[in-house]
Amino acid sequence: MDDNNHNYHHLKFLANRELDELYISIALRYFGLSMISIFVPIYLIKLDYSLFSVLLFLGLSNLVHALFVIPAAKVASRFGCKHTILFSIPVTILFFFMLYSLEAYHWSIYLLALVKGIYNSHYWLGYHVDFSTFTDKKNRGSEIGFANIVSTIVHVLGPTIGGFILVFLGFKLLFIFVSVLLVLSAIPLFFSKDGHSAFNFGIAGIFKGRKIREYVGFSAYAVEGGINMAIWPLYIFFAVLNNYSTLGLVSSLSLFTSLIFSFFIGRWTDIKRKLLLKIGSFLNAIVWVIRIMVTTSLQVFAVNSLYGITQTLVNIPFEAICYDKAHKQGLFKFIIFREIVINLGRGLFYVVIAVISSLVIGLVFGGGASLLLFFFAL
Repeated sequence: MDDNNHNYHHLKFLANRELDELYISIALRYFGLSMISIFVPIYLIKLDYSLFSVLLFLGLSNLVHALFVIPAAKVASRFGCKHTILFSIPVTILFFFMLYSLEAYHWSIYLLALVKGIYNSHYWLGYHVDFSTFTDKKNRGSEIGFANIVSTIVHVLGPTIGGFILVFLGFKLLFIFVSVLLVLSAIPLFFSKDGHSAFNFGIAGIFKGRKIREYVGFSAYAVEGGINMAIWPLYIFFAVLNNYSTLGLVSSLSLFTSLIFSFFIGRWTDIKRKLLLKIGSFLNAIVWVIRIMVTTSLQVFAVNSLYGITQTLVNIPFEAICYDKAHKQGLFKFIIFREIVINLGRGLFYVVIAVISSLVIGLVFGGGASLLLFFFAL
């Protein structure tokens, strides 16, 4: 492809108004949440909650997410996907307010899980339906790759800035700043009209005719992502780093390598989605094996850099294949199925690890889950 055609390709999808709105919204939301989310499990443990309670909190929030996908779908059907995302924002702010005031008001940690599950179910259903609606099959990998670049740029800065704010200014100021960004993230979505997706099928219809490899693929994606989001940060914080700002820097480093490779992987995904996912699942499994053996800060930095590459090799083709399937099998119905299976899988995984109460055993599942993603590409 010559430079003129190459530039035209990117100008074409950047001229997609609905996608542009999503990109801006993603940037604002992800910047806010990336400053705080990675520290939540550690924050709870620092408040003397047991590892069992924290993992159970995470598990229940995912199970609530799965339970509220259907109500979220009904909201989207009646008001539109953008309004569903809008509804999630005050609930998200409520969650972080409850987290901030936990010491003062002694909220039940399981009430927090309920609120977290509700806001996630509404946001992610609305996001995936909206995003998959406005992407096209030919350029879907590049469009997902660009969304990954946008989110990664702000994610690179977020954990580092969030860590320093926590250390020097405290959780209160961090909460206020995150809340403002969440409110601002809703504004770009309404520069264009909100679309409606009809909810005209029963619950049984969501699961009818599904293939085993779809259940396996979504469950594996759920477990691998869950380990990376919570088990890995908890493990390296308490076993190796023991510092908020260092954890933020480590997280930013893996996102930085992801940023560098997102553009290329997005382009390759447009050519060979399934082959790329197969390669990515294998390489990512190797990185998980290496992760189990880290003992120093330098090793954590190195392995997180590798993971930034291999996770991107998995995530971009996985999402592209998912959206392809959604358009073939019924977009709204497939996204509901996806959200239920992923969050049931992740929720049950967290509950199992809570009962076992071993972060190391939780890490062991990372490689196996990554290998199972291979079946989603068959």
